Amino acid sequence: MCIGFIKVATSPHEKYKLIILNNRDEDLDRPTAPLHWHDGILSGVDEKDVARGTWLGMDEHGKVGMLLSITQPVDSKHKNAPSRGGIVNEYLKSGIDSTQFFENLKNKAENYNGFQFVGIERNQESKLFEVRSLTNQLVDDIEITKWNDKFHVYSNSPPHIPFKKTEFGLKIFSEKLEKTDEMDVDDIFSRLFEIATCRTSCFPDDQIRVQTGFPEEFYKPLTSIFIWNSLAHAHRCRPERSGDSAGTKNESSRKG
Repeated sequence: MCIGFIKVATSPHEKYKLIILNNRDEDLDRPTAPLHWHDGILSGVDEKDVARGTWLGMDEHGKVGMLLSITQPVDSKHKNAPSRGGIVNEYLKSGIDSTQFFENLKNKAENYNGFQFVGIERNQESKLFEVRSLTNQLVDDIEITKWNDKFHVYSNSPPHIPFKKTEFGLKIFSEKLEKTDEMDVDDIFSRLFEIATCRTSCFPDDQIRVQTGFPEEFYKPLTSIFIWNSLAHAHRCRPERSGDSAGTKNESSRKG
């Protein structure tokens, strides 16, 4: 199960305008290209995906797209649904602002299997980053949400029914990164890696049980931020970073 952490500055005087941590959870044998620049996008690439999509990407202007699936039983998925991974690339290459892109995505969201898309874009007037999200499953209506909080954590369930590890992640993320103005990049990176590799189990979690359809012994390994003790999902963690005092982007990419 993937999980993404975002901190945005709420004042132009803050040292770091955007901090991102993303943990990708995927099969160990799924072909994936590491973080690199391609066609004006900085991202890893899911090479098995027909759209050669990604779970997290950024363009040259600091516009960021994050894609998380909404966990659902395999037998409930549409076999001919379009690639969800392609949404990030579309967002970064669209040439339109986030408001219009999200409206367009909303109109076709039902065509996809379950996903949660998070778009981050700098406001040209305030120069601060704005966060929007859209979820297409386990919601009464497919709506665009603009978030005004400083700290955000997203996983594989809609924001209104978070996994316990999402709530726990928000707690430790906000605690460890509350005073980033007093930290250098290495200190922030170290704290982010601690979060990314946290093995604290948030078991039991009825929301994970319902969404996976798994019995306790099978879904229990999925209840930590870092999934490490499942044969099907044994993690390989690769920290990467880019950025400066204007913003730090951190990615802990884990496969399996």
